[in-house]
Amino acid sequence: MIKYEFNSYVNLYKAKVGNFCNHSNMFQVNSYFCIIPYFRRGKEISVFAPNLFIRKMRHKEFFLSILMLVSIGITQIQAICSVFQILPKPQHIEELKGKGISGTDLQFIVNQSSGEMPVLGPILNALPQAEMPGKGVYLTITDKDVPESEEGYVLSVNEKGVVIAARSEAGLFYGCQTLEQVLEDSRDYNCPIPAMKITDFPSIAYRAVHLDTKHHLDRMEYYYAMMDKLARYKINAVIWELEDKLRYTRRPEIASPNAISKQEMQALCRYAKERNIDVSPLVQGLGHASFILKHHWELRENPKSDWELCPSNPETYDLLYDLYADALEAMPYGKYLHIGGDEITAIGIDKRCKDTGKTAFELQMYWLQNVCNYAKEKGRVPIFWDDMPLKYAGLWTTILSDMSGEELDKAWNTEKLDQAIELFPKDCIYMRWNYGDATKPAHMKLLNWYKEKGLQVMAATAASSGDSPFLPRNNTKAGFIQGFSRLVVENHLAGILATAWDDGSPHLETVWRGYIAQGEFGWNPTGRTIDEFMEAHGQREFGFKAGENRMNFLKELEEAFFFFDGALVESGRRNPAWGTTTFTLIDLPDQEKPGEWAEKYKEKIIQAEKESLRFEKIRKQLTDARKMARRNRYTLEIYEQNNYLQNYPVRLILALRDYDLATHEQQREEAQMKLAEVCSSFSSMRTRLEEVYSKTRFMEQPAGYIEDMNHHNHLSAKSQNSDWLFLYELPMVEKVQKWLNSKTIK
Repeated sequence: MIKYEFNSYVNLYKAKVGNFCNHSNMFQVNSYFCIIPYFRRGKEISVFAPNLFIRKMRHKEFFLSILMLVSIGITQIQAICSVFQILPKPQHIEELKGKGISGTDLQFIVNQSSGEMPVLGPILNALPQAEMPGKGVYLTITDKDVPESEEGYVLSVNEKGVVIAARSEAGLFYGCQTLEQVLEDSRDYNCPIPAMKITDFPSIAYRAVHLDTKHHLDRMEYYYAMMDKLARYKINAVIWELEDKLRYTRRPEIASPNAISKQEMQALCRYAKERNIDVSPLVQGLGHASFILKHHWELRENPKSDWELCPSNPETYDLLYDLYADALEAMPYGKYLHIGGDEITAIGIDKRCKDTGKTAFELQMYWLQNVCNYAKEKGRVPIFWDDMPLKYAGLWTTILSDMSGEELDKAWNTEKLDQAIELFPKDCIYMRWNYGDATKPAHMKLLNWYKEKGLQVMAATAASSGDSPFLPRNNTKAGFIQGFSRLVVENHLAGILATAWDDGSPHLETVWRGYIAQGEFGWNPTGRTIDEFMEAHGQREFGFKAGENRMNFLKELEEAFFFFDGALVESGRRNPAWGTTTFTLIDLPDQEKPGEWAEKYKEKIIQAEKESLRFEKIRKQLTDARKMARRNRYTLEIYEQNNYLQNYPVRLILALRDYDLATHEQQREEAQMKLAEVCSSFSSMRTRLEEVYSKTRFMEQPAGYIEDMNHHNHLSAKSQNSDWLFLYELPMVEKVQKWLNSKTIK
């Protein structure tokens, strides 16, 4: 007889009803079974386990007997082994012996330390905050056996209840956020919570998202809800790009008529601080100064553009410092002052700058030194977009390239940067922005240069890079966020920011998956793959159990918008990130030349047919998703309206095809009626989209709003209402309707 040690050879077992967990999933097994250990054919074996003894059985008999027991438990394991999806994924989850608890067992929560109770999620907040009989949650601050990070914590579950230990209030707060998610899953899926120990801490200390409100505002209550959700996913900072959306008291002419007051902003920042979120302002300048130069033409570097301030005019600094002062008062708890400074196109061209004898590079750095000094005097750390020195040094194209190896070595030349190193303020943080793949060799080489020069660097990736008015693409850029987050850890950078540019001004609900990806990968860059993250995101945000693939519609919707972007035009671009252009709409059929139109636009028609099927697939999946969602149905409503919008050009193209290919008068009349129906449906489609969007977002600019006048040509900054969303659709519908009403159409 061959004896097998139970603990070594039985891969998965349960001797009595209990609970198990591993590093990625927790589960419970409710039957006596084991998985067969390895043994050779024909050998007699014994497997020892509590309450289970198998003696002197041949291979085949043993296999058949055990298989029946295994099958009982395997189904249960598969059903519940992925129930608990903590997001971001904790650094370590350890299985403990003994029983766990039911999610409904907890009767109270108490803070055994002297501090205040941290802000709690709705489940924990419903518990009495006084000790009483039964199982409870105990919070304690200690420096023993807890992570070194101020935001780290240890969460232990056993049959007596839950203990969360941390060295600071921030750690307790995040431990409670994790427990809230565990309780949420336990409730949603009626699953016991196993005995376990979670030891968790962030890989990156500063994990920020970018809130850009330069072209729109949401309702104030939306920003409060935003802080709650960011805290849920352990985001601890917001850099808010204000432009004209703060009611500046020192320079009231700069503020938009619907700007947020300083008092309102202070209250929101206090609310965020209570949730361990640092809110810091971004006040744009030297470039991106349209919100200022609409009102102060005398400060323009180029009289024909409202893009750049003149760095040689002392009044530029008087005005900027007033705006900074108001912003810092409105956001009193923040650590940073982001002063912008990117994408300059023309400085050194006016007389004041020419008279200084400085180059454009020197003028840029002169401005940077001045505003950095102001920030330091006010107790803030300045942050500066880093692209302009790289452009002046001739490195920008190389940094964005795919070059590597010998080719990169030949192209790499930092001589101009090295010569100008004394112009770089040492107490400034250089925000290294890269909204694509930051792991390319050229980009990594740049990070090494910064390190060699002793300059502080913070990463900037993107949840939305401004390339679409409707929704971000590429899995909401989650892969790029993960890649840059890994580099932050490897290179010990100062933190990471997930930008969400308002250039395209998509509804923020479509950006949230990117924000949440920053929460996931900023905390733990290697914990999940992108596919695993998307499943976890679906469960956390909507209650879709991981593995059910209920989020597939979003990948399809991202793909669908690529056709939508140019479906109705022969030429032109409405990509705000690269600048919109003039456009030429597609032609209309000539009834005297049937079939000619369909041949001309054959490729568009083929793709429209595919997109019609895709639309229906997305529609059905979204309908099911809204029915099955446990929370955040509003996000699904936004996706649903975007789906109807992207389908509109498809319907129009296919209706035009049917008219063009009609072979007799009755077919042509039917096709004409269908075209008229599609055109008339545009108004109701638009109305419904605006109704849904406006539940949180203001859809029109306030009275007195002045449009931008610069080369960036952001659509949402050039209309008073939402016409910009339908840049091609509005004129195309008008064109078709006139055509239908003309005398030549019978």
